[in-house]
Amino acid sequence: MVNKRMAYGTRKILIYGVIGILAATILSSSIMMLPNLFVNVNAGTGTLVVKVTDAPVPDLLNLYLTISSVEVLDSTGGWIPLPVSGGTNTFDLLKLENVAMDLAIGKIPVGDYSKIRLKIDTASATLSDESKIDVNVPPGHIDLQVKFEIKEDETTGLIVDIIVDRVQIAERGKSGEPANLNPQFKLIVMPPPPP
Repeated sequence: MVNKRMAYGTRKILIYGVIGILAATILSSSIMMLPNLFVNVNAGTGTLVVKVTDAPVPDLLNLYLTISSVEVLDSTGGWIPLPVSGGTNTFDLLKLENVAMDLAIGKIPVGDYSKIRLKIDTASATLSDESKIDVNVPPGHIDLQVKFEIKEDETTGLIVDIIVDRVQIAERGKSGEPANLNPQFKLIVMPPPPP
């Protein structure tokens, strides 16, 4: 009888011991993971201002673009959205000669970035003879390679100078062929001023 009680007590102690070891292992693993879970919460932010500019193009009177989103690609491969001025911004690109218009502005996490994406919903042009044509934007957005860094509590500016392909729009539009927005870009990064 005593042996049965001792065997029962020993089993009970072993079971509680195993449960305790498992609980301690789970708890210590969770505590070790906590700093990684809160890295992004405690990470600082900086401000990115995206501006757009252009110059006149022969044979074109207007080039209207409707941009609904601006995103930047971070070092982990994730896209971070920036609020577009007015939610969706429609403007005549050719009116931005010697002017840089604010397109999007927002706070984003501190870090290195390598690409910006402009989602263009619609594009249309007015040719020199005042005829209007639709302009295709395959695949609906434009990706631009650019390297810049966001620093905590500082503002970085990015000017997108869009150089319109006159042949793709004006000449193809006049001939009745589909016109594509196939621009070249010059990107200017304006880092925060040194402290």
